[in-house]
Amino acid sequence: MRTPFYDHNAKRKTVSVTLNADLVARSAAHGINISRIAEAALITAFETAEKDKIRAELKEDAAWVAGFVAKHGYPFPESMAMFMPDEDDDAA
Repeated sequence: MRTPFYDHNAKRKTVSVTLNADLVARSAAHGINISRIAEAALITAFETAEKDKIRAELKEDAAWVAGFVAKHGYPFPESMAMFMPDEDDDAA
């Protein structure tokens, strides 16, 4: 099971945000819930930032492993056989 990026059930908090007054008025006229739209945009931005951070960490980890293997070789070379395709396997 995946751990969520944030607490979906957290209590809502009133905050002060400065927005374009005309945009607010026109959105209200259309019945647009500005809080929900802002929250959805914030969720998207937050999830993107978290995923970018995770990708950077994985890239750093992969570089460390590659450096370790280049310097020391595979720690258990005999176990590599289980990850390598068979030479006579056409699907490989």
